[in-house]
Order: sequence, then structure tokens, then C-alpha cells
Amino acid sequence: MMPRTLKKVRLSDKKVIPYLMAGDPDLPVTKRLLSEASKAGVWAVELGIPFSDPTADGPVIQKAAIRALSDKTSLTKILSFLGEIPLSERPPIFIMTYFNLFLSLTIEEFIQEAGRVGGIVGAVIPDLSFEDSKKVRKAFKAAGLALIPFISPTTSPSRIKKILATADGFIYFVSLLGTTGKALTLSSTMEESVRNLRSQTKLPVCVGFGIQTPEMAKEILQFSDGVIVGSRLVQEEKDPLEWGKLLRQFCEVARSMPSSQHQ
Repeated sequence: MMPRTLKKVRLSDKKVIPYLMAGDPDLPVTKRLLSEASKAGVWAVELGIPFSDPTADGPVIQKAAIRALSDKTSLTKILSFLGEIPLSERPPIFIMTYFNLFLSLTIEEFIQEAGRVGGIVGAVIPDLSFEDSKKVRKAFKAAGLALIPFISPTTSPSRIKKILATADGFIYFVSLLGTTGKALTLSSTMEESVRNLRSQTKLPVCVGFGIQTPEMAKEILQFSDGVIVGSRLVQEEKDPLEWGKLLRQFCEVARSMPSSQHQ
């Protein structure tokens, strides 16, 4: 299933999904970054909600989370903030958060708020395993939201089959084991894994973790449907114009690539 607000972009187009930390360094800057992302023509934004123990994130995003938390940024505050921004001024948004944050705002309350705000198409919850996600996936699907699944080079074929059977939105292919921000070295094994995934699903397979340059993104887009760019962009969040300039370079590379064709 593809969330309705994402269907306006052809599924065959190469996709850029920037990650940004909400509230880093403050919400007015986040608003400007969302505007820059919209102007750049991204497919969607992965909007991070700061958490005190971000187990999947490296030093760059951890420091961004600390800065955002110092501004008292929270999931509830971000949802209220997004509701004040017209849909025309922000791209479709996947909320990236850790499951513990849903202890203060339940899944049902999140879904209700996401519907009120509009433009939120799903969530990325890295510490929620596939085995434990059935209830959340069911609730999201009923609301037209996507819970994005993670697949890595070490995921077994049997588990991949189970994940793909219920997947929505896109497939987040984790290019590196460990945390975000480490430099990625391309390998034939990773390319083979991504191509194999794309042969099994009609959903976009987007590669994340370690993508540092537009040139690297271009290489990855030759065998994937999209890239998720995180730590490299987070380094520029304090300067929205510089952030937007760098993001446009990634988007220009994506637009220059031939359309994706799944087997």
C-alpha cells in the first residue's frame, strides 16, 4: 500500500528522502528546512523526534537530538507545530521516533493527531521489531499510514518474505550494520541484496545509512529506488540555505537518473 499523499510522485522516479532532526536548533529553523525540502522536490522527509537514548543513531544525530531536547522538543509539540504549517509548504512526512516516546502519546492518539495535522504518511520506528509490530501495523494500515520496515544485508530470506508480505510505503534498506553516520563503502554484495529485494516487491527500496555525497547517491541509485540522506545533512541544519543547497544537489542527481523498473 502507498499512502495517498505519496501517489502524486511516480513510483518509478528515483527518490530522495532527507532526514532532519525536529527542533535542531529550534522549530523556526525546522520550518525553514521543511520549506527548503519542499522547494527541492523531495519525495518525502524523515522527520526525527529527539530521544535521549537514540540507539540507531551515530554522534552527529545524537548531538542534534541533545540540541533539540534543550529546546524542549517533543512528539506532541512537533505534531502541534506541523499543524500550523500549510500542507503546500511542507513535503509528505514520515515521523522517525523511538517506541518509548509512544508511552506518553499512544499509537491511537498519534494516528488521530496525524490525521488532524495532515501530510503525515507514516512512521519509522527503529527499535520496534517486525515481530512486535503487528498491532501497530494493523492500526496504521487502517488509518492509511505506513509503518516502514527495515531490511539489512544480514536479514534471512524467510524473514524478508514475511516482512515484504505486510510492508507499506517503502522498504528501508540498512546499508551498514551499527549506527548512522559511518562512511559507506559500496559493495557488490549490497547491490545484489538490493536488486534481489526489488525483484520481490513493487514498493520502492530506498537505501540509508552512510550516504555522504551526491556522487555516492548516484552510484546507489543505479540499483535502488531511492536514498535516505541523514547525518550529512544534519551537519548543515544550523544554516537552512546551505542545507537546501546540498539537498538540491542530491535531488538533481536523482532527477538525472533513468526511472526505476522493478522486475
